[in-house]
Amino acid sequence: MFRPEGGPGGGRFNSKKAKDLKKKKKKKARILLPVPNKLSKEQKIFIDYKDIETLQKFVSGVGKLLSRKRGGTTARTQQMVREAVKLARFMALMPYVAK
Repeated sequence: MFRPEGGPGGGRFNSKKAKDLKKKKKKKARILLPVPNKLSKEQKIFIDYKDIETLQKFVSGVGKLLSRKRGGTTARTQQMVREAVKLARFMALMPYVAK
């Protein structure tokens, strides 16, 4: 029986060339720049549920809340935004879902 690569199990799949072909390409890591806090620009300490203009900045076009990374908020301000948006939706000042 003829074995092209030689050795006990010798086929072409045990060669180093086949292992080199199976190596996966590494994905490049994206560098995300920090987004400045939108509330610090306006000097707002407390977020009111009646201030719809400010709350619209933290809601996507579909009606979902933006993440902290995309909204540029700290953990504490994100909690205040979440509660204010929930209350504004309950009071029918903001829609639950955009049309």
